[in-house]
Amino acid sequence: MTGSPFEAGQDTGSGKSTAVYRAAFLCFFVLVLEGYDLGAMSFTLPTLSEVWHLKLVAFTPALTAGNVGLLLGSLGCGVLGDRLGRKPVLMGAVAVFGVMSLLTALTKDPVWLSITRLLTGVGIGGGIPTTIALLSDLAPPKKQGGLVMATMCGVQAGNVVSGVAASRLIAHWGWPSVFVLGGLMPLFILPALALWLPETFVSRTKASLASIPRLFEGGFARLTLILWLINFLSLLTIYSVNSWLPSLLHSLGIATASAVLAASMFQLGGMTGTLASAPLANRFGTENVVAVLLAMGGCFLILLGLANGTALLFAGLAFGAGLGISAGQVGINALSGAVYPMELRGTGAGWALGVGRMGNITGPLFGGLLLVLGWRPGPILEVMAVPAFALTLALLLLAHMRARPLKV
Repeated sequence: MTGSPFEAGQDTGSGKSTAVYRAAFLCFFVLVLEGYDLGAMSFTLPTLSEVWHLKLVAFTPALTAGNVGLLLGSLGCGVLGDRLGRKPVLMGAVAVFGVMSLLTALTKDPVWLSITRLLTGVGIGGGIPTTIALLSDLAPPKKQGGLVMATMCGVQAGNVVSGVAASRLIAHWGWPSVFVLGGLMPLFILPALALWLPETFVSRTKASLASIPRLFEGGFARLTLILWLINFLSLLTIYSVNSWLPSLLHSLGIATASAVLAASMFQLGGMTGTLASAPLANRFGTENVVAVLLAMGGCFLILLGLANGTALLFAGLAFGAGLGISAGQVGINALSGAVYPMELRGTGAGWALGVGRMGNITGPLFGGLLLVLGWRPGPILEVMAVPAFALTLALLLLAHMRARPLKV
């Protein structure tokens, strides 16, 4: 296995510091591109519904397929990253979601749309846990949480860019242009990753120990189970909101372009909350900070469901919901990289996110079911807030668990 000399337990001084910043920058840009593509489907959904003359519920399979792809990518690439190295796995994931995003622009019906979104999700799902593991490998232990949180806000930044770009591109070139841009950018960044992204790896002996059963050995078992529950509830909330918020706001009487921009404030709030809370995570503990964020986000989501006003009011409340809920997911991602040792970090982060992706699948399905049953947009948003409060309790429990000595 080749790459930089950053092996478990090795410290190269200033060289490692440079690698940390270079990796953080490149990973941030990759996550911006992944966040762009994650948001592209929901932001183009109202236009697709009109162009293809289909009801919104007809796109539930495509939304679900994308989330299944995220699950498969997370489960598979996390293990591969521990065994093959983070860098080649990350580059492969970027190439896959770039090509499949381009193919999404060529689809003509919901069936092919579902297929391309499934494969796009595989690439994106593999990229996120790989970046978490790579950054956690390089970061000083006391700064791991803050660094991963700050870098992971690239996902929210990409969602914001996606919302703004969609509102402009669709008006001039139609919905396919959103996916053309989202497919070209990942392919353009591949040479930069090949040249400048550092590699981290463990010894072949330790890498051979990376396996799913090890996540349940000794004291890891209780941490693994609570992490899986936390990721499931968090991603259930995130993807319920991401998938349906633009359409729900449009159903409340807001113009399509205004609904898309208002919904993008959810991601802008997440980015703001992440950057503001990253230093606090290093000082007060990631679990404690994220618990507060999620409780706050749940309150704003309830207010969003109860609101009746202008697009500006909806945008402000969506910003507040994202400030807590979207930023909270970034902190949860950082936890996945902190709980496990280096040789298990990719597997642990990948499977925590992979199990959490069941929430991705359940979220859009749940929202679609409520629409079929005739629920109004306001009550749907209020119900979406419930898992955020359950997460607050689960995170405080995890903090208590991690404070106790770990037996391995």
